[in-house]
Amino acid sequence: MRSLRARLILGTCVIALLPMSVITLVLSKRIENLVRTQAAERLDLALGGLQNRLAADSKDIRTKLEILAQDPTLRRLYLVRSGTRELADFLNERRTLLGLDFLVVADSTGQAVTEGPPGTLSLTETAPIRYESQMVGSLQGGLVLDRAFLERLQRATGVDLALLDPNGRVLASTLGDSTQAPPMNEVVTRVSLGGHRFLARAIPLDVDPYGPGPVITGLISTASADRTISGLEMTSGLLALTGLALAILLGTLWSSQISRPVEQLADFSRKVAEGQWEEPLKINSVRELETLVTALDRMRKDLQTYRERLVTSERHAAWSLMARKVAHEVKNPLTPIAISVSDLKRSYDQQRPDFPQILDQAVRTISEEVERLKHMLQEFSEFGRLPAPQFNDCSLNDLFTDLKTLYAKDVQDERLVIPQHHPDAVFIADRAQLRQALVNLLQNALDAVNGNGHVILAATSKPTGIEISVTDNGPGLTPEQTARLFSPGFTTKAHGSGLGLVMVERIVSDHQGTINVVSQPGQGTTFTLRLPRNIQT
Repeated sequence: MRSLRARLILGTCVIALLPMSVITLVLSKRIENLVRTQAAERLDLALGGLQNRLAADSKDIRTKLEILAQDPTLRRLYLVRSGTRELADFLNERRTLLGLDFLVVADSTGQAVTEGPPGTLSLTETAPIRYESQMVGSLQGGLVLDRAFLERLQRATGVDLALLDPNGRVLASTLGDSTQAPPMNEVVTRVSLGGHRFLARAIPLDVDPYGPGPVITGLISTASADRTISGLEMTSGLLALTGLALAILLGTLWSSQISRPVEQLADFSRKVAEGQWEEPLKINSVRELETLVTALDRMRKDLQTYRERLVTSERHAAWSLMARKVAHEVKNPLTPIAISVSDLKRSYDQQRPDFPQILDQAVRTISEEVERLKHMLQEFSEFGRLPAPQFNDCSLNDLFTDLKTLYAKDVQDERLVIPQHHPDAVFIADRAQLRQALVNLLQNALDAVNGNGHVILAATSKPTGIEISVTDNGPGLTPEQTARLFSPGFTTKAHGSGLGLVMVERIVSDHQGTINVVSQPGQGTTFTLRLPRNIQT
């Protein structure tokens, strides 16, 4: 939003809405924190009582089993074992009397003599069966951890419960939809299950001595608090709409009194930016704006003096940076050359039998680095002697034909897409330099896709000028890389000089145009050149 008037209206609206938003947010947070605190205390109390209940049940089961294990009838039926049917009937009768879900007798090796425990999760205890002070078997019994068990605990604790295995799969639940698994966090967490919101907390159950045990999760509904917060937000929304209407009315009135002089200042700044420094600025407005008018007019007078100094300073800074870049880039290839020569000398002194192979490798390395130096110095030489553009009539159709000829192989392999029919237009440009700029952009795009994508060259003819875009579907650029693209020495290539895009920007600037970059990581990159039809001399 670049309009001052729109910003003033927006600012008035923000001032009107901000207090209401803050109050609503604070109240909502306080209510939510209060509900969360109360629910956490209730969950802690309920789950603590549940743990005590389970511990008491385990102790009670163990006591019952120890008493039953000493029963002479049980020992006789187990030791004689004239038939397991009579022993099973006895255990079934005692199981009912003791209020257990199962009773199982196992021999001294742990092999079940009667029907084994259920396959579901259970709260199990064991008592030894002794005969003449020796353990001849064991008695196992307990309670099955199923939905009925959880419903009994729910009536005792007053909270919904869900039993989950170590992998987070629901084994039993008191909720209507028992297939939805709540989280297994041991801290209070806000969750949504079956379209309802809960505060949940989990505790582990120590019922499996051989590995991670199941988890039981307690859940408390937050429906009441959610309705309260929704009502508060609805009321705040109605008040905010009323305040917004008043803010827009007042903001429109105030902005019209301020924006008009600012628009005049903006128009003057545009003229100054375009080099029209002869016409003085005169505005009758408030004192603060008149002070700004005086400062801008003084700036207009000083610009001519500063321009020559700035050009000289920039030229010196550019050549200084270029010298440092040349020194740095020349130094890089010298390192592998020096290492190769050193290895060659050491191998010769040691009379190594593989000296010919070492010599060949050293020659290849030195040749590659020398070629790299020649290529890099060629780029610096071209950048340094780039002449002033020679402006003539340039046909967009002829320019694209040149590029199709240069990249015929890539066009044929569909790595480069150049439209067969595009709007032809004639504009003022240096055709050779503009072709060089597009070649740099196309080569960068083809290097980015690396044969695994495609590059699209497109153009649009407008009354004010020409737009040429180069789009690739390569890896894209980060915002940091995009911001540094046109800095001398910056490159994303392993052996780049960092001058290609600087040269492109310079050519576009000499043509009084602009270049824009749009890129996202993983979504490719688009360079857009906007060139005027006529060059202002």
